[in-house]
Amino acid sequence: MDAPAFPRVVSCRSDRLSPWTELIETRIQDAPAAEPRTFHSMRTADYVAILALTPDGRVPLVRQYRPAVQAWSLELPAGLLEPGETPEDCARRELEEESGFSADRIVPLGAMYADTGRLSARLHGFWSDSLRPVPDWQPEEGVLADPLDLDDFMQLVGRGELALASHVALVGLALTRGLLPRR
Repeated sequence: MDAPAFPRVVSCRSDRLSPWTELIETRIQDAPAAEPRTFHSMRTADYVAILALTPDGRVPLVRQYRPAVQAWSLELPAGLLEPGETPEDCARRELEEESGFSADRIVPLGAMYADTGRLSARLHGFWSDSLRPVPDWQPEEGVLADPLDLDDFMQLVGRGELALASHVALVGLALTRGLLPRR
């Protein structure tokens, strides 16, 4: 089946704002006689997040100050993919760096877009319940490890205190696949 002729990209340009972010301006024509419309989006590297459960029933979480929202945020261990790094390797690295746990086995939960209207980056989500502490682990500067009991974590999610929507989506994916115990 052939793709429809419209909408079509008339032009696209980008401006690098930082080593991590580009502003993309795309002009789209919706129909043959239509005036093109301008859309803006941000291009960043794909990133990962990992929802995990320690042998004693805790969920590794981190607290970080996020300048975009000018507040502290409670999140799953997560981070940007490095060039040439696989999402699985990135998930392992971020889990170790941010929480002090390593995973023997991780399960992909899938990749998703956080906001298809404004962001091009995908989140690659993972699950693990085969964690062990990293010997002599030192916390990453600016990241506070905050593991929470699973029951407390699920209550926190239910109250909307895990405010990053893509991380809440990973909780839902883990629940629907039977990976996260229901409480």
